Amino acid sequence: MNNRFSNSKKRTEVKTTLNYWNLIRSNLTIVLIISLVIFGVTLIYAMTAKDVYKSETVLRIKKSEGQNILDSPFPATFGNASTDRFIANQIEIMKNKTIREMVAQVLIDSFKNLQKTDDFNVILRQHSSLFSKQQPTLKSYKSLASTLLDKVEIKQKDGLDFVEIKVESSSPREAALVANVYADVYRKFNLQDSRKQITKVKDFLAEQKDEIQNELILAEDNVKAYQLQTGGAVLDQQATELVNTYANFESEKERVKIELSAAKTALNQYKSEMAKKDPTLTPYLEGQASEPTIKAIQEEITNIEIQKNRVMASGSGSNALIQQYNQKINRLKQKLNQAIAEYQSKALAASPTEIKKLGEKILEKQVKYQTLLSSYNQLNEVLKSYDQKFNALPKKALDLARLERKRKALEKLYLVLENKYQEALINEQSTPGNVLVMSPAEPAYSPAKPNRLLISILGLILGFGVAFGFVFFKDYFDKSVKTPDDIENLGLNVIAWIPKFKKNYKRDEIKNEIFVQGFNEVAAGEAYRSLRTRIQFSKLTDGAKTILVTSSAPQEGKTTVAANLAASFAQSGKKTLILDCDLRIPRIHAVFNGINSPGFTNYLFKQASFSEVIRKTPIENLYYIAAGTIPTNPSEILSSAQMKDFLQKLKQEYDVVILDSPPVMTITDAEILSHLVDISILVVFATTTQVDWLIESVDLMTKNGQKSFVGVVLNNFDYNTTGYRSYNKYNHTKYYHRAEETKQKEWSKV
Repeated sequence: MNNRFSNSKKRTEVKTTLNYWNLIRSNLTIVLIISLVIFGVTLIYAMTAKDVYKSETVLRIKKSEGQNILDSPFPATFGNASTDRFIANQIEIMKNKTIREMVAQVLIDSFKNLQKTDDFNVILRQHSSLFSKQQPTLKSYKSLASTLLDKVEIKQKDGLDFVEIKVESSSPREAALVANVYADVYRKFNLQDSRKQITKVKDFLAEQKDEIQNELILAEDNVKAYQLQTGGAVLDQQATELVNTYANFESEKERVKIELSAAKTALNQYKSEMAKKDPTLTPYLEGQASEPTIKAIQEEITNIEIQKNRVMASGSGSNALIQQYNQKINRLKQKLNQAIAEYQSKALAASPTEIKKLGEKILEKQVKYQTLLSSYNQLNEVLKSYDQKFNALPKKALDLARLERKRKALEKLYLVLENKYQEALINEQSTPGNVLVMSPAEPAYSPAKPNRLLISILGLILGFGVAFGFVFFKDYFDKSVKTPDDIENLGLNVIAWIPKFKKNYKRDEIKNEIFVQGFNEVAAGEAYRSLRTRIQFSKLTDGAKTILVTSSAPQEGKTTVAANLAASFAQSGKKTLILDCDLRIPRIHAVFNGINSPGFTNYLFKQASFSEVIRKTPIENLYYIAAGTIPTNPSEILSSAQMKDFLQKLKQEYDVVILDSPPVMTITDAEILSHLVDISILVVFATTTQVDWLIESVDLMTKNGQKSFVGVVLNNFDYNTTGYRSYNKYNHTKYYHRAEETKQKEWSKV
C-alpha cells in the first residue's frame, strides 16, 4: 500500500475528453450564465454601434527617370531605388505630419462650403453624451492632422505601383471627401517635388535675367548720355566690328559663367547626397573626371568652340564652315560621353543601384563642370587678346566703344537668358509628375462595418470561450476531491461512494441519519450496503471484526457513515456494535436519540458495568456504546491497555465492532486506534476535502507499519452534476424513482 501510494503522488493526471465533458456538465449553470451575459453585451453593442462607411481612392505612382529637360546643367528628378522601396518611401511621405497638416487645412477650408455635416466625425469633434447633447465643433488643423493618422489607411496594393488610400467615417460623404482631398494634396505635393529641379532652374534664370536686364538698361542709358555729351559721336566700321566681336565673346563668357555657377550648385548637391551614403566615393569620382583622356577631349571641344565663335564674330565664315565646326563638336561630345560611360561602368560596377545612379550623376556633372571651366578660361584668354586692339583705338572712340561693347554684350546675354527662361517655364508646366489618380473615391452606399451578424457570432463564441476558461481555471486551482477518479489517480482504493442527497426529516427522529432501512434515500442505502459488501470481502473473511471509521477533517460525515455501515451489517444478520470513540465531540448517542453517559469511559474507570453501557437500537442486531464522560486525557485512554482489553471483549461478544473516531488530521486519536483495529476506513467529503488533506491523512494511517487501512469512502458525491462514469445509474433507474414515490405516499398517510 505504501509503495503504491508513494508512487501515485508522482503521477500527472491526464484529463480525457470525458473528464472535460463531465467538468462542463457539473458547471453547466455557470457556463450558461457567463456565456449569455457576454453574448448579451456583444449583441447590444452590435445593435447600437454606429454604421461606419469606407471610401477609397487608388493612385498609381511611377518612378521618375533621370533626364535633362533643358540644354543646361540642371537635371530633372531621378529615381534611385527599387520600385518597392520607392513606393514604401512615398507612403511614408503621405503619412508625414507635413502632408497631414496640408490635408487638414484643405479639409477645413472645404468643410466651410459644405452643408448638412452633422454626421461628420473626422473633421468635427463630437461632444454629445448620455446626459447632454452639444453641437459638434470644428477641429483645429493640428488636431485633425492627428486624427487622420488613425482614420486614414495607406498601403501598397499587392506589390504593384498602386497605392490605396482608405478612409472610414460614420458619414459616407465625409469618407469620400477625406480620401479625395488626401489624394489631391499628395498629387500636388508630388508634382511640385517632381518639378523642383526645373523650378530651381527657372527661378535661377529669372533672377539672372532680371539682373542682366537692369544692367542692360543702365548700359543703354550710359551710351545715350555719352553721345549727348560728345555731340552725337559714332564709331567707324572697324571699331564697330571690333565692338561686335568683343561683345559676342563677352556675352558668351557671361553665359558660361552663369552655367558654371549653376553646375557647381548641382554638383555640390549630389556630392552632399553621396556623402551621406558613401563618403569615400566622391573623391574617387572627382579623380575619374580628371582622367587625361576625358580632359583632352574637353580641351579639344573648347578649342573648336572658340574657333567657331571667332569665325562667327568676324562674319567671314560660311554656313558650311560653321556646320563643319558643329559636326566636329558633336562627334567629340559623343566620344566624351562614351569615355564617361566606360569610366562609370568600371568605377561603379560593384555599387548598389541607388549609389550607382547617384555616382553616374556626380561623374557626369563633374565632367560638365570641368568643360565649362575650361571654356570660361579660354574665353578669358580670347578677351585679353581683344583688349590690345581695344586699347589701340583713339581716346574718343575708345570710351564710346567700351560703352557700346558693354551694351551689346548685355543685350546678347539677356536674349540668351530670356530664351532659356521661356524654355524652362514651358518644361516646368509640361512635367506631369509621377502620381496619377486612377479612381477617385465615391460615397459608399452600404456600411463597411460593423458586421452585426459576425459580432454576434463572435460574442457567442467568446462567451463560451470565457465560460469554459473560467470553469477550467477554477477547476485547475480547485484542489478538492470531487470524484472517485481524483482518489484513484492517487493510487488509493475507493471502497464506495455515498451519493449527495437531501435529508427528509420525518416524525421518527431516530431514523433521520439511518438510510439502509429504506426510511429515506434509497440510493444512499444501496451505497452503504455496497460498502458493507466490499468490506466483507476484504478482511472480514480473515476473522477481522473491528472497523475504524475516521475522516481527514471535521464535518465530513464520518459519524453518519459509521452509523449506516453498522446498520447495514446488522441488517445482514450480524450482531453489530458501534462504539463512539470521539471523546471530544461525541455524537453516536444523538444519532439514536439516546444519552451519552454512562459510556465506555465510565466502564474503563469502573464507574459502570458492561451491561450498563450497552444500549439497544430500534434496528435489530444493532447496539451502540456511547462515549461516556469526556475525560481530560482522551489520547492516553485510547492507547491504554484497558482499551485494548475492552476491544477484545467486544470482539468476543459481537460479530462486527465499528469505531467512530475524531478526524485523523485534527488529533492523534484516530492514528492510535488504527493500530488497535483490524480495518481502517477514511471518509472524505466531495468538493470539500482537499487533496493535500487526503494525502496527509493516508500517510498518518499507513506509517509506522499500520496495515489496517483498506481504502477511502467518498461522501456527498453528486453524480447528477458531474456525470461521472455510469454511477448515476442508481439514481436514474425507474425502479428507484418508483420506490421513492411509493414510500412518500405511504408516509403521507401516517
